[in-house]
Amino acid sequence: MTIRGNYCALLLYFKSFFFLDQAYPCTNDKECEVGRYCHSPHQATSACMICRRKKKRCHRDGMCCPGNRCNNGICIPVTESILTPHIPALEGPRHKKNGLYSSKDLGWQNLGRPQSKLSHIKGHEGDPCLRSSDCVEGYCCARHFWTKICKPVLHQGEVCTKQRKKGSHGLEIFQRCDCAKGLSCKVWKDATYSSKSRLHVCQKI
Repeated sequence: MTIRGNYCALLLYFKSFFFLDQAYPCTNDKECEVGRYCHSPHQATSACMICRRKKKRCHRDGMCCPGNRCNNGICIPVTESILTPHIPALEGPRHKKNGLYSSKDLGWQNLGRPQSKLSHIKGHEGDPCLRSSDCVEGYCCARHFWTKICKPVLHQGEVCTKQRKKGSHGLEIFQRCDCAKGLSCKVWKDATYSSKSRLHVCQKI
């Protein structure tokens, strides 16, 4: 066999090897090696093909070589803005001394604390509170189970709690507000005297 014949045979061998390698059957990209994708023509068997390089046509990201993505039908490099998640909290100023972000810059010091702008807002009925000044006019801060909420001040004829000892008000689980101005918590006149615990209602002084 001549040199030309040997060359042709060798070339044919490599072409056939390359073709067989390209025609390796597949059902999805995961079955192909790195740098290859599963090509699925309409009227032919799916086969693993070499990935598309930058600026080559594509239909999906899997067709592009590693480090590239399919954008508008063209393989383009993946930019840093896509790889790096956007973190708005880190856009604030850095500490001048060491160049690091302080907790103040990140706003972590406000976690669990009410905003200063909201501190002047008074609580309504059912809102949590610490003292009566935290509630709107006509409400007081009273205990409800193991917390304190804003409750309405008692009006005439409403049931009230007579304080026998100073400081005993805080021992109640369901605490009531005091009677409104001009009213006093007194025993209800129509209450049965034989009852051990007399009913108290808000009455005019």
